[in-house]
Amino acid sequence: MKVVLFVIIIFFIFAGYFTGTLFSGNPDKVAEVEGAEITNAQIQQRVDNVRRQMGDQFEQQYATEASQQLLRQQIKEQLISEQVLRANLTKAGLTASEQQIKAWAREFPAFQIGGVYSADQAKMILAQQGWSEERFRQFARQQIAQEQLEQGVGASNFALNFEVEAYYQLQEQTRDVGYVRVAREAFSDSVDVSDSEVKEYYEQNQTQFEQPEMVNLRYVRLSLTELSQDLMADVSNEQITSFYEQNKANYQDPAEILVAHILIDSSVEDAQSKAQSLLSDIEQGADFAELAKEHSSDTFSGENGGQLDWVDAVPTSDDNPTGTGWVPEFEAAALALENVGDVTDLVESQFGYHIIKLVDKKAADVSPLENVQDEIRQQLALEQAQKIFFEKQAILNEKLFEYGDDLEKFAEQVELEIQETGLFSKDSATGIADNPVFLEKAFSASILESTEVSDMIELSQDDIVYLTVKDYQPSQVQPLEEVKQIVVDTLKEEKIAEATKAYAEQVLAELEAGGSAEQLLATKELSWTESEALKARGSSVQFDLSNAIFALQPPKEGEVIRAVEPLFNGDYAVIEVQAVQYPDPSTMDEATRKQIAQRLANVNAQAELQGLMKTFREKSEISE
Repeated sequence: MKVVLFVIIIFFIFAGYFTGTLFSGNPDKVAEVEGAEITNAQIQQRVDNVRRQMGDQFEQQYATEASQQLLRQQIKEQLISEQVLRANLTKAGLTASEQQIKAWAREFPAFQIGGVYSADQAKMILAQQGWSEERFRQFARQQIAQEQLEQGVGASNFALNFEVEAYYQLQEQTRDVGYVRVAREAFSDSVDVSDSEVKEYYEQNQTQFEQPEMVNLRYVRLSLTELSQDLMADVSNEQITSFYEQNKANYQDPAEILVAHILIDSSVEDAQSKAQSLLSDIEQGADFAELAKEHSSDTFSGENGGQLDWVDAVPTSDDNPTGTGWVPEFEAAALALENVGDVTDLVESQFGYHIIKLVDKKAADVSPLENVQDEIRQQLALEQAQKIFFEKQAILNEKLFEYGDDLEKFAEQVELEIQETGLFSKDSATGIADNPVFLEKAFSASILESTEVSDMIELSQDDIVYLTVKDYQPSQVQPLEEVKQIVVDTLKEEKIAEATKAYAEQVLAELEAGGSAEQLLATKELSWTESEALKARGSSVQFDLSNAIFALQPPKEGEVIRAVEPLFNGDYAVIEVQAVQYPDPSTMDEATRKQIAQRLANVNAQAELQGLMKTFREKSEISE
């Protein structure tokens, strides 16, 4: 499930619909496309989305300023491309109706469970992304317009009969061939490498044996997570009980309500009259859920009988600024309902006219101590750890000048352990050294050229280190004795490949001279194979050998084509193509003809779409 959600999340982040209208204020403009601004605020919002979805991994992958700038540049280019497409779709008059959006949402894979649309799944996905229904409608509208463009391009592309028939003949051709596969293993014991060859190769390929610079660092680390874990065992049951009693309100689940509603959007003609008519039908016994499904402008809740999610029955206030999350008029009316089944009068909001029904409710409930004691223990340990963390951080920064030349005394000031990374390069870093910030600092001039303890380095907001160099090895060529076996193995591989190819070419030469090459093949316990009407697909011939056979040009009438071809695993093949038979296109069944025609049309359409996008960008007014 996590993998599925991750794929869905990534789809929303990078295929999402973000327009200038979704942002307020006056952010700095970084680009403009056809009069629509691309702003730093838009870029930052998408960066924040990436950060939220990646969690701790974001800080690891984008830990340095350079990596964050690259991400922002990539997002900027993406926003420009999206706006280019959006502007040109608008120019082309491509849009979507409400019915198309509703149908598209029902087919959207992220909103389906087992291939069937689920309103609850749709709500969950939108909530995870922080998307309103309106934002999704905008997204869907653009996707539908883009699909219309693709369908239009696809509809204008087709394959001519001669193209279909030529493709069919190439695909279904058969060949009369002879071949032998010369395995490289047959020569593995027949090659030797001398010391002089090893020395010569080593001297001519010094860069292959260059060892990157390496460093061994001593460091002290102050980590809030480690402090908190160490303090967990010190939190007593008495402290937990006392904290629980003093903060019991924090462990109380507030009363909850579940409501359904019917919305008639303000844009609907005679919206108030229509809403009033529906309310009258409900008062006369009509099924609320069926009316919601048929008439509500709220597409997603309508599919579920108008039902919304459970919410805390707590009104918006200074102490609870989020409240139910509903607009004030809706919230006040919904919270005023007392009995399950009660229905409000018409409620007017900025969205239109609502009819609200109380579907269910739950009384407030206090979580027992045993259910929350682990959470309290962690909280108390964390609070104490935070206090200690900031105290020690302040001491370290204060004492850095005094003990900056002595890591032992520096660490003693706050009773921290001195740790060591061991020698590592930029490519072999593990553990803490693999942290991008740590790795970047480890090989910086400020660290390598100093004997002092470094300034504070923030691996994250609550994880800091101070470094000093214990050992440094500059980039150097490894001695021959350390890499001799690598050289020997490399030369053997080259000689085996050369011997395999040379042998295959000997076989080819004998065939070209009119011989059978049987005696030569026998020396390696090989035999020549003849195959008539060999097919490119579905034959018993190995895939790489079959590809080599059908990659050769067909011979002229009465001639043969012979060649030595390298294969995927380092073997060589000696191939003789004697004849090629092409099927009669008139024997092609209609299903195959349609399949090939569609395949060729799709290829043509994709090429045309790529060209169209390039043209869109070239002809759009873009300023940066």
